[in-house]
Amino acid sequence: MPITDHEGLDTLCASCGIVLHYHDISGQHHEPGIEVKKSLLAALQFPVNSDEDIRLNLEKLESRKWGRIIEAVLVNRQNDLPVRLTLTLAPNQIDEAISWELSEESGQLLQGVWEIDAGDAVGESTINGTRLMKFEVILPHITSIGYYQLNVKLRDSSEAQATLVVAPETCYQPPELAGGRKIWGISLQLFSLRSERNWGIGDFTDLQSVVEIFAPLGINVLGLNPLHALFSHLPESASPYSPSSRDFLNPVYLDIEAIDEFKQNHEAQQYVKNQVFQTRLQALRELELINYSKVWGVKLQVLETLYKWFKQQHQDADSARIKAFRQFQKTGGRDLFKFALFEALQASFHRQDADIDRWQEWPEAYRDPESATVKRWADEHRDEIEFHQYLQWNTEQQLSAIHENCIRHGMCISIYRDLAVGNAKPSAQCWAEQADYALDMGIGAPPDDFNSSGQNWSLPPLRPQALFDQAYRPFINTLRANMRHAGAIRIDHIMSLMRLFWVPPDCSPEAGAYISYPFADMLGILALESQRNHCLIIGEDLGTVPDEVRHALEINKILSYRILYFEKDWHHGTIKPPGEYPRYALCTSGSHDLPTLRGFWQGADLELRERLNLNPSDDFRGQQQRIRWRDRFEILAALARENLLASEEIDETTAAKDLGSELALSIQRYLARSQSMLLMVQVEDLLLETNQVNVPGTIDEYPNWRSKLSTTLENWRKQVDLEGFAFAVNAERDA
Repeated sequence: MPITDHEGLDTLCASCGIVLHYHDISGQHHEPGIEVKKSLLAALQFPVNSDEDIRLNLEKLESRKWGRIIEAVLVNRQNDLPVRLTLTLAPNQIDEAISWELSEESGQLLQGVWEIDAGDAVGESTINGTRLMKFEVILPHITSIGYYQLNVKLRDSSEAQATLVVAPETCYQPPELAGGRKIWGISLQLFSLRSERNWGIGDFTDLQSVVEIFAPLGINVLGLNPLHALFSHLPESASPYSPSSRDFLNPVYLDIEAIDEFKQNHEAQQYVKNQVFQTRLQALRELELINYSKVWGVKLQVLETLYKWFKQQHQDADSARIKAFRQFQKTGGRDLFKFALFEALQASFHRQDADIDRWQEWPEAYRDPESATVKRWADEHRDEIEFHQYLQWNTEQQLSAIHENCIRHGMCISIYRDLAVGNAKPSAQCWAEQADYALDMGIGAPPDDFNSSGQNWSLPPLRPQALFDQAYRPFINTLRANMRHAGAIRIDHIMSLMRLFWVPPDCSPEAGAYISYPFADMLGILALESQRNHCLIIGEDLGTVPDEVRHALEINKILSYRILYFEKDWHHGTIKPPGEYPRYALCTSGSHDLPTLRGFWQGADLELRERLNLNPSDDFRGQQQRIRWRDRFEILAALARENLLASEEIDETTAAKDLGSELALSIQRYLARSQSMLLMVQVEDLLLETNQVNVPGTIDEYPNWRSKLSTTLENWRKQVDLEGFAFAVNAERDA
């Protein structure tokens, strides 16, 4: 039966958080079609195929609104105390005082009663024949930020529970930044580091070396690509933005020779020192592109040996090392166990059949993590599961050591970690928490300046209602996991806290629509976790960003993400002067999705787009080339206005020249003069690299996430005057 009640359909969509219209970056108006609305509603668990379905679902929503005595979660800001909440009661539940108990995180229990008078109702409805009334009550005695558990008891023996979150007014600011200081740091892609000792990919010991090089030169932060766990059985699935779990780490970054078991195991040491093995390692180091399969192959082989030796050597329960490992397992709890179980299961099935590379292809009984079959398998394969916990333990230890080293050197932020916007569909996270995700949907972005056709990142979104029903537990867990061993996190696509662009299956990105998320609640929780973990928050706010988001970033003291090329007067094309950059911002010359500074200057990215057939038309290609020439010219003009370049040097010839070290330094000095709290210098720009890390819109056409830096760590000082560079940047930041 066709749907004729279009007004009712739109009412249902709006009630479910589907945004019925939006304007793209060019101002064009968009509305989702009926089939897209139906697809989105089905993913939100409100399927409609008729007008009757619309009516029933609207009734279902109304029942949900009135169906709980108190909401599952309430997020308050500290300046909104005392907490006010709403009770939903039937007439027979309001004859006597209603008692409540409030548990603080310390274990302290507060108690009280509310005297309810039927005449004080602020709302009334009849649901399924039952008259219900809403009452506003005040919860006294809460003064501190944190998480509270509320239990309400009624005289008819009914009970209701809720989580109360009291959040601070803003996110955390290190004292140095709060005091007005402007700092800078180096950002890098860990995998891209070359060294004379690593095993073909940058590792945590390489990162320690970077700290030793730059911390004495005045940096206060070291920015990293996402370190999320990827897919051990598919090492070539290398995008850190399509992870298997954002809550766990990628063990490919382990320095095997720094693990305690390796230091103690003479047999493993001799195996690695063997000439044949060393020849393999040297070949991996010399490759221009990372061979993830071979790198992980040699690391996994030794890691399995180390785990067996660990089990043999630490059978004694009083061993300090086994005690530390057992504590790690206990702290990680069920989430760590399920992740390790997934890793072990996927490895087992992939060994049996290489075509089984995602959990959706496992035998059906194994697709449910709570099934009896999975529990039986787990009981029979404890060591295989524990091996993956052992990998996580060692990865955490090595990352923690870097964080502590940064602090010893006096870096006020230490590491900033990058948080991807979601987990991949075949991920451990989606297997473990299937009910939380709209698994058939993808998230992405509408058409914009980055991609004229829009984007679908093929990451299934979390359902907003699932987040709310669990008192935001998945969101909180992910924040905590990424704030560990870090002084800041960069949240990719910060707009996702307010809305996400969902793309239905078999649809082009242009056909997608936005789904709203509980923005105020998620900002409050972000502020709470930020303050508790002493973690600065950076929000990547490029693309189609509502004004409401940028305003919220500022008032919550979340740093906006400002890139040189995009900071300009769009009407006149002139580059924004340093004094006009916002205070609460990170400024930089690029990102992993953009050309390097030298590549930008050479137009290497434009040539690459042409070679890869990424231009929608010849007119578009010509337009981009004209814009690029103008941008180079305007950057030179901006440098001249700041006396960082002689005005007589600005002409067509200069704009067409290659980017040399002097001009590159002038650009970084320009950014360093900005009002922004934080300047990040990409190591690729410091070393004048040309290769782009990732080309959006490509999969196999370009070696994304595989390019190595052209110079080993040991030779950085020979290639660049690091002390001179740091002196110049420090002078601008301190001015």
